[in-house]
Amino acid sequence: MKLKQMIAVFLLAASLCSLVLPISAAESSFSDISDQKTALNADVLRLMGVVSGTGGNRFNPSATLTRAQFCSMAVYYMGLGDQVVLHTTRTIFSDVTARHWGIGQINLAASTTIGGENSGERLISGIGNGKFAPDDPITYAQAVTILLRILGYTDQQTNGVWPQGYLSLGQSLGLTSGLSLSGSSNVTRAQAAQLFVQALSTKTQGGSEYYSVRAAIDGGAAHKNVILLASDVEADDKTGGAIRTSMGTYLPAIEGSNPRALQGQRGVLLLNSKNEIITFLPDSSASVIVTLSGSAQAAYLTGTNGTRYSISSSTPAYTSKTEKDTSYGDIWTDLSSGIQVTLFLDNGKVVGLFYGGMSLSEDAVFVTGRATAATFTVLTGGATNYTIQKNRQTITMSEIQPYDVVTYDSMSNLLIVSELRLTCVVENASPNVTTPSSVSALGNQFEVLESAWGSSDGFTVGGQYTLFLTADGKVAAIKKPSSDYRSNAIGLADGSSVSVPLPAGGMLTLTGSKTFSNANQFKLVSASSYVKNEVAVSRLTNSYIPGDFNVGQMTLGRYPVAAGVALYEQVADGVAAPLSMSSLDMDSILSSDIALYHVNGSGYVDLIVLDGVTGDTYTYGRLVESWDYGEDSNKTETETEEDTDSEEADTDSEEEESRSHGRGNRRVTVENSGKRDMPEINKLLSSGIIFKTGDFGGASASNVAMGDAGMRVSSIIVLKPITNISRTSFFVSNGKTYVNVNNQSYQVSEQVECYNSDSETWFTGSDPLAQIRAYSDNLTIYIDPYGQKVRIVTTA
Repeated sequence: MKLKQMIAVFLLAASLCSLVLPISAAESSFSDISDQKTALNADVLRLMGVVSGTGGNRFNPSATLTRAQFCSMAVYYMGLGDQVVLHTTRTIFSDVTARHWGIGQINLAASTTIGGENSGERLISGIGNGKFAPDDPITYAQAVTILLRILGYTDQQTNGVWPQGYLSLGQSLGLTSGLSLSGSSNVTRAQAAQLFVQALSTKTQGGSEYYSVRAAIDGGAAHKNVILLASDVEADDKTGGAIRTSMGTYLPAIEGSNPRALQGQRGVLLLNSKNEIITFLPDSSASVIVTLSGSAQAAYLTGTNGTRYSISSSTPAYTSKTEKDTSYGDIWTDLSSGIQVTLFLDNGKVVGLFYGGMSLSEDAVFVTGRATAATFTVLTGGATNYTIQKNRQTITMSEIQPYDVVTYDSMSNLLIVSELRLTCVVENASPNVTTPSSVSALGNQFEVLESAWGSSDGFTVGGQYTLFLTADGKVAAIKKPSSDYRSNAIGLADGSSVSVPLPAGGMLTLTGSKTFSNANQFKLVSASSYVKNEVAVSRLTNSYIPGDFNVGQMTLGRYPVAAGVALYEQVADGVAAPLSMSSLDMDSILSSDIALYHVNGSGYVDLIVLDGVTGDTYTYGRLVESWDYGEDSNKTETETEEDTDSEEADTDSEEEESRSHGRGNRRVTVENSGKRDMPEINKLLSSGIIFKTGDFGGASASNVAMGDAGMRVSSIIVLKPITNISRTSFFVSNGKTYVNVNNQSYQVSEQVECYNSDSETWFTGSDPLAQIRAYSDNLTIYIDPYGQKVRIVTTA
């Protein structure tokens, strides 16, 4: 991997670790639903127009339903709502007159024949004496009976035994799964919603799932294995309130439907003859929400519960941003620790993936005092059931601090709190300094939100100010520098620029005209500016480490460690490289092996740099020494090669003389399969590093530049060989590969290199370990001294 590519991966991992992106499956479009199953059911029925709430955007899930209310739900459920008005001018039941709100629905239901015109059975019947008792609570037996009649079942299928015959039939069909009520029990709104939704996938008397019958009623069709990606988006004609799916973007048949709970679900999409959405029925049994314990890998990802899910690179992957699918192979590098994804499974195999995105508001709130729900009404529109996240942690309202910046993600009903601040010299403002739409500094043109207008009295171009940035890098406030709010833009230094990860993903690259010193190159630094077009950096250091890193309990001494902690590793004073939490198999890491940590404004450790703990930062392969002689040398490298007949002592003497006069550069090449080649610039060796050409080992880069000669190698390790290993000694446990040697198990690195000694070539396929095991049953493994992992496997 080239140095620039390594840095890009480093920065991408850092940026994506900076925010846990939630899947909104538990978020209902109703404000008083917290149960996920009820949230899903309510939104399925809201799309159908079966429920609209009880006022104030509330569903009131624990309230009981009356017979009239359940009857009304049944009529709209069947798609008969447009016929209600035709049945309001007559009286069928003496206690349901024109003065009752449900007269049209009740009369229509009483007139609807079930099981054919000649069956004589109606959807509903009264209680006798010509009455219906519309305001009495609906019983469980009555509710099940009405739904079975919608499905086409009559007394003939229940042997005329009521209610037990209907209750038994409902149980056998799966209609009443998950409900344990007696026939006389009252039914809550949440329980009724569960019954109606389960009826959609229940087989009718004719043998078809009811959802296909329901779609046909409206001249449409049902489409399986569709993923609902986002709600309340724009349709192709710019009409708002549309719903984006993996099959296309459609308007709902019922205006105003915003089924947030269904986002990220896979299931059956019901469309009518106008290509409008009748409803969407999720298949919750075929999906699982996974929070990543570490960065995703090319062939798998691992959840926080330790479960590993194998994923093919061609597996379809979806986001809420577009209806077009991509593949897991295209996005796996975007998935880091703490991010949530929905996996769609078929017989245990991952057949699809949904990765939620963000849709941050175009306005922000700059917090100056104590935050309350009223503080953010301008963002949320009055919603109060949102989740608040800051620095990848869910927090309470009281944990929002003065000088925080808050934006709103309506798609996930999430308040995003950012504490990112940059103190810099402002180089330009457009169109003016009073109401700027943008300001320029350090190579960036920052968009300025209205919340920033007037936040700093006397704002002028050329002055030093602190910019308070949103999670996606917009300016929410501009104030003169103060000790109360110091610049906290932390990023990786490279040349004369610093790349700072944004909390919402992406990168803020600060560029200047002054090159940094060697001590700060490829190191984590805090950035600001005091002079126009010059980035000032301060390398992050710690005078002491507060304690050991308890990996299992996620604590560093007395501090809690954030779930999405940015984890890096360096060797000695070498280049920091990203590290996955899944690489840490140990229970704890000693404080002496921790080079750096950072505590964010919420009191969580959000960054840890390890010092040579896992060995994962080395590039492994066959080590080859070479010499590069400068122009001042009287002896060229070609001439050295031609002197092969000279005695070895003379050659060593000449090289030593060249070395002592500074006329040659000693280099190392790490030869391997080429997938993880050591960067070209990182080949310069100090004379103190000892190895022999042909050794199998690893090299780690230093951040110390040597001008045109390149960059020093901070460390080289020679790997320990263990011979006579059989192909059957390898085994897989908990998704990881190990090799058993004399009753001791060594983990095989996920980036293991495999070498064919017979042909002196490297195995380069997608699974080199499988290739070398198929080739030979007599293998040699090479173990690194840090992580005790198998880094190289060779044939004997």
